Amino acid sequence: MPHTSCILATKDRPQFLGQALKYYLSQTYTDSELIIVDDSATSCAALVPHLPSITYIYLPQPTSLGTKLNIGIERASGTVIQKLDDDDYYHSSFLMRTVSRLDREISDDAVVAVDPLLVLIAGHDALFDAGGGWFAGGTLCFYRSAWRRMPFRDVPRRVDVFFLEDHPEFRRLALTTPEIYILVRHGRHTWNSVVPETVVPVANPGGIDVTEYFLTCPRYPRTIEQVVGVEHGAFYRSLAQHQAGLAGREVGCGS
Repeated sequence: MPHTSCILATKDRPQFLGQALKYYLSQTYTDSELIIVDDSATSCAALVPHLPSITYIYLPQPTSLGTKLNIGIERASGTVIQKLDDDDYYHSSFLMRTVSRLDREISDDAVVAVDPLLVLIAGHDALFDAGGGWFAGGTLCFYRSAWRRMPFRDVPRRVDVFFLEDHPEFRRLALTTPEIYILVRHGRHTWNSVVPETVVPVANPGGIDVTEYFLTCPRYPRTIEQVVGVEHGAFYRSLAQHQAGLAGREVGCGS
């Protein structure tokens, strides 16, 4: 199994960064490193454990999401790159599953991601089942050699979409175990535009907001706590209390 570098870009979301660190440290796949690239107004270094497997890079100037990812990958030592978003949920077996699936490929023209997609929306008691066709950007797993051919674009948003477009050679390998990852919607995102017709696996719903679209999806049969556990469930249920404060702050770097 290959040494894997997890790349996490963040900005002005210390509560999510702390949660993301918990998810990384709980991973059952241990031959990995985490590289955090942060351009927050104030450094979040105090939140980051001093471990050999974790590297924290602070950028004093605002930097685009695509460039932050490239900076992290430049520092990476792994042959496999796992992109992580700072605000989403990752099961302890997530990294084992994505890397294991990619490792079965003999060439670097493959990319792995979770599909179908579960969505958690702050303030709602249920998870939403968004179905298939999304190929979640917060779960992209690929070989570093593929990134060298075409890095992430220097753009502030839609970096995952552009990265896949810039690699037409990729064979998209879907992990169909949705409970290993949950997309979290909390009011501060770089992805707020209308649902693109090329992504939604059904007829375009009339150009509605992304979160509004997810609210129309069926409810998942298991509760938040049944999927993520009581401790993490309490964190997500508390998001509604923080939304008012978050809404007035600068947009973050996650999905």
